Amino acid sequence: MRIPGFKTAVEYGVAAFCIGFAFGVLRQLLLIPWFGDRWGHWIEFPLVTGAVCMIGYWLGRGTESRTAAMLAGLAGVAILVGIESAFALGLLHQDVATYLASYDVRAGALFPFGLVMMAFAPVHGWRAV
Repeated sequence: MRIPGFKTAVEYGVAAFCIGFAFGVLRQLLLIPWFGDRWGHWIEFPLVTGAVCMIGYWLGRGTESRTAAMLAGLAGVAILVGIESAFALGLLHQDVATYLASYDVRAGALFPFGLVMMAFAPVHGWRAV
């Protein structure tokens, strides 16, 4: 049984993690020392989100249908969150409260907004064909 968009979703989730990791290194080594913690995150957010959404747009162009593009976007987000969770909680040994704080938009977290844009980028790519 072939799941529409599954291969695309895996590629998207893994690519998003790699892009986020690279921009996270840039943020920690350059942006935060130069601009401070809050501004470092605000400068990095549109760069990483734009790069991830461009990948999603491009991957969406190769999907068979609008449904496959939407599934690829949603599953790509789920895969990214799974990788992020395993990395933060398992490898970095962050406590759950600290990890969940990265999703708290009331405290200024931007990550959830990026996930929403990431989910819909493949659909916009599919429509462009």
